[in-house]
This record gives sequence, C-alpha cells and structure tokens, in this order.
Amino acid sequence: MFWAGRAVLGECPLWDSRTGTLYWVDFAAGTVFAQVSGVGHTVAIDVETQVSCVGLAEDPQVLIAGLRTGWHLLDLRTGARTFLADPEADRPDCRFNDGAVDPAGRFWTGSVEDSQARPVGRLYRLDGDGRYTTVDQGFRCSNGIDWSPDGRWMYFVDSGDRVIYRYAFDVESGAITDREVFVDTSSLQGVPDGLRLDAAGDIWCAFWGGANVTRFTPGGAVAEVVPVPVLRPSSIAFGGPGLSTMYITSASIDLAEDELAEWPLSGAVLSLAASTPGRPAVPFRVARLTHETQGWTGGLVVLVLSGWMRFCNGIVACSVGWAGGWGTMLWCGCRGG
Repeated sequence: MFWAGRAVLGECPLWDSRTGTLYWVDFAAGTVFAQVSGVGHTVAIDVETQVSCVGLAEDPQVLIAGLRTGWHLLDLRTGARTFLADPEADRPDCRFNDGAVDPAGRFWTGSVEDSQARPVGRLYRLDGDGRYTTVDQGFRCSNGIDWSPDGRWMYFVDSGDRVIYRYAFDVESGAITDREVFVDTSSLQGVPDGLRLDAAGDIWCAFWGGANVTRFTPGGAVAEVVPVPVLRPSSIAFGGPGLSTMYITSASIDLAEDELAEWPLSGAVLSLAASTPGRPAVPFRVARLTHETQGWTGGLVVLVLSGWMRFCNGIVACSVGWAGGWGTMLWCGCRGG
C-alpha cells in the first residue's frame, strides 16, 4: 500500500525519478496528488475542474495536465495553471481522458464523450512548439498510452471497444501508421484501462472491474494475471528505487456499500514489487528558440515567448508574468480561444 486514501476515480500514476515523487489524480474530485516515496506526506492540489492526466515537464516543479478545460501547465508550488490549448472546446460533451509523454517529449492525449455512447473520441499530439494535431479518431473511450522501449511501437487502449491497439511509431516526426488490434480483450476479466510497458517490452494493463493487472508479451499473448485487492484498478506506473515498484491507482466510484465492504481498499494507490523494472518517464519538452519575436505573417500572429509558441488569429490583450521555471512569459488572449 502506498496511499490508503479513497479516491473517487484515481488515475494516471506518474513517477518522477528526479525527485522520487509519485503523482496521481482523482478525476472526479479535480485533485492532483503528490507524495515523495518514504515520506508518507501527501500534497493535494485542487485544480477546480475534472483532471484526467498529467505528465512531467522539464521543470520538476511543473506538470503538464489534461483538464476539462484543455491542456495546462500546473505549477506545483503555487497551484497556478497556465492555459495552453483546448482542442475539445467546440465539443462540450467531450473531454480529455488518459495521456502520456512520448520518447521525444510530445504530450499525447485521448478524448472521450461523457456518455461513451458514440465513437467520437480523438487522439491528439501536442508538440513542444504549442501546435497540436488530431492523429486518429473514432474511439469510444480513449485510454492508456505508452511506447515500446525501442520507440518503434505505440500502444493505445479503447476501453469502450475493449481493445488494445498498436501503431507503428516514428520517434523523430511523431507520426503513427498501420493501426492494428494488438489484443481484443473481450474474453478477459474486466475492461482494459491504463497501461505501461516495462523495460523488457512487456505490456502491463489494469483491468477495470476485473480486479487484476495483466501482462502481455510483445506478441500479444497473456503472460501473467496478477490479482489486486481492488475491484477497479485504473492505471499503472513503475517507480521507486530501480523503478522496481509497480504503483496501481484505483477507483471507488459507483460502488455499492456491500461492494465497498468487500473491496475496502477501493480508491487507494497500491504498490507491488515488479518482476521486471520499468522505464523512467520522459518530460514534456518545450521548443527552445534563441530569441523572442513578435510579428505578423500573412495575417497570422506568431508569438515566440521563452521558447513557447502560441498561434492566434488576433490578439485581445497581453500581459507579462512570471511562470516559475518557465521564465518571464507574455500571455495573450486570442479571439476564438
């Protein structure tokens, strides 16, 4: 047991090897948690809206977060949030779900319709220059994302269809191709949720409602099923010394009283010894440029500010502010978001 609390919907565990800290979120409560291993003190940051996923940033005191209101930088010292972009702003019934940083430092995030009734979920890639791309779509419930140790493959869960997909992945460009069904999990116990690959390239997936985490070989065969003392494990991270501990988030949402009595650890963060260590998380990498520029290019305002580019069709207002480890930034409101 790492944390004995009861999250409503615990998700997205994330280990920072630089600080020995585990992060995770409670989606429903709008809370980001941080706990240094071995300390026992948990810091809770209220982000005032649903929070689906987090990723490391180059500054260890900053996370990139997928909120109901889009991508934000979250300053862990103050709780301040800096808006980046919201590709789902025109679809109020849709939101971000799981997300992860790829081997080159880009932040990938899937989306889902609240009802999960239609396959309208999208898969987005946020690049370090501030631009984002819809790289695939047509999912009922976008979920866990991770990459093979050699960077050749990207794995992606659609919980709604109970499928784990695999794409060919190009690290340099961030392009994905050749989507294929890696595993159809419909015959397995539970629904696939968050996943993580270990250093050997095996795929570990939490099975919501199945009370287990399952390890698949790179060929898609079930290699191991590990029972856990929660009905709804939601996601996985490797951390601790040597990345040899598996942290598992869980949920208590919609469980009846008799189910909570049977599964009293629901909502806790579990810790298990990992038979094979994991790999360190990669931080989101902002494009670094040599100078600041501001100008018009064919009617498009391009702002390059301390290495971060924002693209707007017009400027409403700008102000200068300090953004912690990100330096002095010029924040501008843009027409149309």
